[in-house]
Parts: sequence; C-alpha cells; structure tokens
Amino acid sequence: MPDHVFISYSDTDALEFATKLADELEGGHPYINVWIDKRDLKPGMDWDAQVPAAIRGSKCVVFVVTEEGTAEGCTCKDEWTWGLKYKKPVLPLRLHASAELPFRLSSRQDIDFSTNNFEAGLAKLRKHLAYLDSEEGKLDELKHRLADANRDLKHARPEDRARIQSDVDDLISQIKQQEDVVKNPKAAQEQTQKNIEAGLERERQPVKPTAAQTTTKFINPPPGIAPNYFQDRLIETRQVVDFLNDNSQRLMTIIGRGGVGKTAMICRLLKGIENGQLPDDLGEMKAEGIVYLSEAGSHRVNFANIFYDLCKLLPSPKAQDMDAIYKNPQASTESKMRALLDLFTAGQVILLLDNIETIINVESFDIGDAELNECLHAFLHGSHSAVKIVMTTRIAPRGLNLYEPGRQRIYHLEEGLPSPYAERMLREIDTDGTLGLKDAKEELLNRARIKTRGFPKGLEALKQILASDRYTTLEELIEMPLPENVVEALVGEAFNRLDTNAQKVMQALAVYNRPVTPAAVDFLLAPHIPAMDSAPILQRLTNMHFARKESGRFYLHPVDREFAFGLIGNQGIRNQELGIRKQDSDSPQSLIPNQLIPNHQFTQHDLLSRAADYFAQARKPRAEWKKLDDLAAQLAEFDLRCAAGDYDTATSVLLEIDFNYLLLWGHYRLMIDLHGKLQEKINDTRLAQESVGNLGTAYKVTGNVLESIRCYERAVNFAKHQSDKQGEEQWLMGIGNCYTKLGDTNKAIEYYQQALTIAHAISDKKDEGKLIGNIGNRYIDLGDYVKAIEYYKQELAIFREIRYPLGEAYALANNAEALLGLENYDEAIINYQHAILISDELSSLATQQYNRFGLAQAYLFQNDLVNVRATIEAALQYDEPENNHNATTLHGIITLRQGDTSAARQSFTRAIAQADEILAKTPEYYSALDAKGLALCGLILCRGAVPAPGDLSTTGRGDPAPTIDDAIATFKKAREIAPHAGVVKSVLRLFDELVKCDEDGVLKDVRKAVEGT
Repeated sequence: MPDHVFISYSDTDALEFATKLADELEGGHPYINVWIDKRDLKPGMDWDAQVPAAIRGSKCVVFVVTEEGTAEGCTCKDEWTWGLKYKKPVLPLRLHASAELPFRLSSRQDIDFSTNNFEAGLAKLRKHLAYLDSEEGKLDELKHRLADANRDLKHARPEDRARIQSDVDDLISQIKQQEDVVKNPKAAQEQTQKNIEAGLERERQPVKPTAAQTTTKFINPPPGIAPNYFQDRLIETRQVVDFLNDNSQRLMTIIGRGGVGKTAMICRLLKGIENGQLPDDLGEMKAEGIVYLSEAGSHRVNFANIFYDLCKLLPSPKAQDMDAIYKNPQASTESKMRALLDLFTAGQVILLLDNIETIINVESFDIGDAELNECLHAFLHGSHSAVKIVMTTRIAPRGLNLYEPGRQRIYHLEEGLPSPYAERMLREIDTDGTLGLKDAKEELLNRARIKTRGFPKGLEALKQILASDRYTTLEELIEMPLPENVVEALVGEAFNRLDTNAQKVMQALAVYNRPVTPAAVDFLLAPHIPAMDSAPILQRLTNMHFARKESGRFYLHPVDREFAFGLIGNQGIRNQELGIRKQDSDSPQSLIPNQLIPNHQFTQHDLLSRAADYFAQARKPRAEWKKLDDLAAQLAEFDLRCAAGDYDTATSVLLEIDFNYLLLWGHYRLMIDLHGKLQEKINDTRLAQESVGNLGTAYKVTGNVLESIRCYERAVNFAKHQSDKQGEEQWLMGIGNCYTKLGDTNKAIEYYQQALTIAHAISDKKDEGKLIGNIGNRYIDLGDYVKAIEYYKQELAIFREIRYPLGEAYALANNAEALLGLENYDEAIINYQHAILISDELSSLATQQYNRFGLAQAYLFQNDLVNVRATIEAALQYDEPENNHNATTLHGIITLRQGDTSAARQSFTRAIAQADEILAKTPEYYSALDAKGLALCGLILCRGAVPAPGDLSTTGRGDPAPTIDDAIATFKKAREIAPHAGVVKSVLRLFDELVKCDEDGVLKDVRKAVEGT
C-alpha cells in the first residue's frame, strides 16, 4: 500500500530545498517516508520506469512550485500529471512567490514556503499529510478531483464531454457517500456493520428446498459470459466444434497465456450450444447437458464436483445409486468414474474445466490433485461415453496430455486477435462512444492492436484505463513502452488509475480468490475503512470490466487477481500473537466484531486471516450440514488459513467436519488430501495428534492399512509426548485393528493388551469393553471359541453396566460368531436377532450389516434357504466398506445354492471388484483375498451353468474368465498371511457350501489351498 511522499521539484532552483525537506520529514516526529530521486533512483535502471512506479506507490505527490518547476518543458509537469492520473493527492508547496500555480492545480491551496519561514511551512505540511488520512481529508481530495473534472468539462471538446461527465457523476456519488461518513462517522460505521451482518445472515440461511426435484440440463453458471464485443476466434471455435463431433476423442485442452481469451471463446460456444445453435453460422448442435466448473469461480474443479454435478443430469434413482457408489471408500476413483460414465450412453454432455492452471504442479506439470488426476485418467482410459471434457489452462498438464494421446486434442491459443477483429473489438467495447474508441481512426486502432498484440484482455485493459483516467488518451497509451508481458503491464496500468478505495476493493477480491458478496468485502476492509460500502464500487468495477459478477457475487479475472494480490505486502505477524482471533469451538460464529482491530495490517497474512474470519462467521447452522456444499464456508476458511500459514487454526476447522461429515458422506480422498496438507506444519501437538490420527482412520477406511499404521504410530508418539493416556489408548487400538486386517493376530492382541492396560488405568469402561471384545475376536481367528466366549461375557457385562446399547449389540454379535464356530446355530441365531433389534433401534449402519451377515451364515449352515436370502439381501442394503466384499460373496453363494445363476454371477463379479479395490491398496488384506477366492470359485461354477440372456462369463470388465489356478493362487496368498485355524474354518465352511453346487467336482483341487496345506 502507499507508504511514501513523492517530492517533485526542479534540480535547477529547488534541489537544496527538496533535500532539506526530505531530511526534515524523515528525521522528525512522526517519521514520514519520502521518495526523492537523488537518493532513491537505482543506478542502471530506466529512469522513465522508476519515477512513475514511485508515484504509483506514493501516498501523495508534493510539488515544489518554483520558477523553473513551472517552466515549459520541466519534468515536474510530467510528475504531478502522473499523480493526477493515479488519483494521488497533489500538494503544491510555494517556494517562489512569483511562480504561477499550473492551471490544472488551481483548485488546490498551496502551502507557503516563500516567506523564508521553513519551520512554519514544515509544520503545516506535516499537519496536512496527517489530514489526508482523515475522512475529512479524503472528502477534500474528492472535491478537488470534482473541481478538476468540472473545469475540464467546461473546456472539453464535444467528443470528450460524455467521458468527463461520467467522471463527474461518479465523483458526485462518491462525495455524497463520503459526506455522510464525515457528518456522522458512527452512523456510517453502524450502517456498514448492519450491511455485513445482513450479508452474513444471508450466507448462513439454509437453501430453500424446491417443490419438486427436477433435472437441469445446464449445471452452474458459466465462468464467463462472452461480451457483445467478442470478435473472431472462428478457426479456434471450429477446432472445438470438430472435437465435439469426433467420437474418437474425449478431452480437449486449450492452452494459452492469461488474457488471450480462452474462457470467453469457450463460454460463447457453449452458450450457443445451450440454445441449440452454434455461433458463427457453424450450424446446429444440441447437448443433453453442460457442466461448468472453474478454479476462478464458486464451483471449483475437483472430483467431488465433477461426480455430483454430472449426477444432477441423471434421473433421481440413478443419481441415488451413484451416491452410494461414491460413498464406498473401498471403491477407487477410477471405478467410481467408470460407473458414472457408463450411465451416459446417448446424446452429448460437455464438462468445462476452466482455469485449471492453479491445480497444475509447476515442477512436474502434472495435475496436483491426485483424485482429480485419477478421475481424468479413468475418463480417458474408459469405454466410450457421451461425456466430453474441455479444459482451459495457462500451463499445459503434460503428464495428463501424454496419457492416451489418441483420445485427446490439444490446441495452443497463443495469438491475439488479428486485424480487423481487434479493431472491431475496440470499437464495440466503447458501447456509448464516451471513450473515443468507437469513432477513432482505423490507423490509431491498428497501432493499438499491434501494441497489445491483439490479446483480448490487453484490449480490454485499454478500455479500463481510458474509463478510469480521463487525462489519458489512446495516443498516449500507444506511445507507452511496454514489456513482453503486455497484458500484465496494461492490467497494472489500469489498476493504478483506480482511486484508493476501488484498489482496495480489488485487492479484497484478490485475497478471497473466490466469488464473494459485497458484505464479505466490507468485512475484510472494516479495520482499514470502517464505513466502507463496497456495493457501488463493485458495480462500477464490473461495468468497467475490472470485476466479474456471478449470482450476486464478485470475483476477478486470474490476471487481475495476481496483480492486485501481488501489490499487497507480506510482512506481518501471526494473529495468534496479536490475540485477534479467539474462537470457541462450540460457537464458531461468536468471533471478533467488525471494528478497527489493533495492529491489523494491510498485509497478505492479516488480510487472509481476516478473510478466513469472515467464512468462520458465514457457516450455515450445524443442523443444515447435509452435503459438501453446506461446508463451503469451512472449506474456504481452511484454504485461507493455510494460505496465511495459520495451520493450527486450519486444523481446528478441519477436525470439526472431517470425521462426522466428510468421512460419513464418502469424501475420503478429500479428507486425506486436506489432512495431508497439514502434516509437519502444525505447532499444537494436541492438534497434530488428532490430525494424523484421523488421517490414519481415513487411510484405514479406504483400505490403505500400511499407511494407516504409520499415521497411528505417529499419533501414539504425540500422545505419549503429551501424557495423553486416552489418546494413546485409542491409537494403539487402531494399530491393533490394522494388524487384524493384515492377519497378524498375535501382534494385534499385543497392541490391544497395551491399550487395555491404559483403558483400565484411566477407568475408560467403554474402550475397555471394546478392547476385550477385540481380543475375543482374535481368539476366534485362532479357533479358540471357548476362550473367545469368555471375553465376550466380560464385554457384554461391561456394556450393560455402563448402559451402552451399541456395545451390547457388538458383544451379542461377537458371541454369536463364536457360537457359529461351535456349530451352535440356534443359539447363534438368537444372539444375532437380539443384536439386530438393538442395531436397528440405534440406526447403526455398520452393525446392521454385520449382524445380518452373521445371521445369514447361521441360516445357510442350517440349510434354511428361505430365510437366508432375505437376510443377506437386507444386509446388502447397508453400506459397510470393510465388510462389503464378504457380504456380496455370501450373497453369491446363497443365490447359487438356490439355482439363481444370473444373480450369483453378478454378486461374484461385484465381490471380486470390491476385493480388488482393497487389495490394490493393501495386498496383505487377507479377508479380501479369501472373499475373492470364493468369488472366483463361484464364477467358475456359474460358467458351467447355462447362462441366462445377457449374462457374461467373464468378470464383466473385459477380463479373462477365471480359472482354477487363479482361485488356488488367491487362497495360497491368503493362507500365507492368515493360516489361523479359526480363519481357515470360517472360509472352509463357505467353500463347502459352494462345493454343494459342484456336481462335476471342478473345485476338488482348490480345497488344499483353502486349508493352507
């Protein structure tokens, strides 16, 4: 932000005075930073570039009025003129009484230094510099600018009058607003507060349900609307149309520098497709649906948004089926994407992924989001579907573009608009002719095209400069020296010609880096401009094409955002040290008031932190947290906390939504990604423990057991360091659970015993009961059912003592499993039925499936084929990722026993896919190997049956039909990991049920592999 006073003077007759003035301002109290060329010009750098830059970054321009300083040809005129262009206060200091004040500065009162009373003049200058920061000083400066504009209007050429009148009208409006602030600053601040509170209340309001669910063809607002002045891009548009018509290609990447017009071109084309008519007379084209996602907009580019937004194009029943698939943690992103794409078989669906350069790793040039990368690879590799993807980016995703290149089209949009299209755009962009572009000479517009290289954003920036600075002409802009990055340079020039408040509003949008309401902008700027009303400024910026608008929210073009954010200093100290934010985790909305905050600086860190505070207050009520969109405020806050380097607060935000929401709703990879960003960056060891522990849980649920163990071990170390016995006990239990999946029963018991000792010592009866039950389960694995039952009796007694019904359900089911091992089926059924009653009353999904899965086995072993199928199909209604492969395999066995080969084949195929999802992450996951082995055997038996119409003899994914050798190899792997007697007996019982269907004895060689002999 502006931090120095620029001194403009003539070397010939004011050097000594200017030097003394600089010394006194910097040496006195309070210290005033000064820029003076003799000291601050850097040798070897262009003078013409340094001086305007110094004026741009100044608080004001002090012009020393002398005979030479006001003489024709003196560089002082250039300097104070630049000050006016950049909306800087210009303060005349009269050193020579005989020197006349320039006409354009005549409305300003000078400070007299001509009487040789330097100290008196210096005191007035110091006072006036301080006055400039006051609300009254700001009002006076607006009035000076209005006087200048009215004077210019009187002497303006007819063709310039409309442009100047627009400036006059805008200044009158600003003055009215500022007068209200000066007249009653408290009332103005209170009104700002009311605006912010009203905006926050609207943010928190739940989305009103629609009367009936409908399928929308066009999902989300487009990231941009091609303006009426859009020109050319005929060849490029044809390229995209050709891609859309080419059934052999699936993904098109449009690569080009910022401002070249990628988004406008695509949005113009897609808008035409929405209406069924291609632009540029290219004919008709219809789409079944278009999904718009953009990294610059509200709807970001990630797998969750791609998946669920495509689901919005499906009928409700199919969308619900896809929701269940998405929430299955054992299913890979690839399988989820393939399942979804398989539903789009006809018509055409277009998915736009706009501005994805922000998610491309600049070192590897790969998509940085692992889940999104896997999604796009699956999209390219999968079978044909009606969905096509168009991506726009400044950085080529080379890794993705090299994958399945035959299915991709890459187009480099590097050139700007040629003649006459650039010239036409300049004329069209001046809608009312006030900027002088509409009627400009062709030769002048052609030079503008050459200067900007025809880049649409550069041409647009010319309009922005002319609209915000009536002193500048197109001829002057064309004469300006511009670097290679012409778009960025012109964007900077346009930004610097805005008034201070408009600049700060632009920077506020840059800090948020997502579409936000005026209330969000007011909140962010409240410590610096307490009576800010950004709404009219935002509308003005939108009209001038500085800002963009989406559903009442405002955001910036990426080029504008990068420039505006880059001007904000990054000095500052952590908010925690300042005591700015103190949040009660139970009251996320009871944060800081919107008032001047001591020590809050206009730095990247402090602004990012305050922007995060806005979203902390903008959360929806907890009762409304039903889907990922309802957590948009928390996710935005998390991003901003991380950007500010405040990883501890970011962790607190994530821990509030990760376990009971993200994990519950199936956003496992998102949870892993977010916690992954925090590791090694958290200062609070308690938060670090919870974060890495929950990360371990997410890995465990997705089947990545080895990574889960590593996370749990780190969490145990954190807990020990903090003497947190309960935390240590919980993470030790987690490690034991992981080793159970790996078949290392003895090690699992060892960890359970460690955790049990701690639970008993701290009187944690609930976990004590859980651990006793877990130990009992391991004795079942070892085949010692009697000892297991002893543990279950203890478990049941504890849970009944503390009145923990869910634990009681677990204990009853555990006991029933041991009774199955002892072949006491009747008593096992009684235990399972009791457990199911409790589970259903509590709506515990996991136990609802497990208990019915166990009950179905009991019925099967009793040869009760009537009750068994209804029970297993009831079990499959509940999604329990760690047991789905077992339940699905059992369904296949049961239906095969009943002679329903078609249903059996489908279940065995699905079970193999479920097992493979887990084994891809954890090859040692023995229960998945056993389930897969049984399913392979089942498919082999199904192959021998007469297939029903439409049945497949393969796994349904194009894989070869399974063989006996495949089944034997799978069981051998399982026995190498888990040779335990109880495990073997459990698998053998199910294998023997399959053998009952094996009339030809094709499975006779498999049994030894099942037994591990």
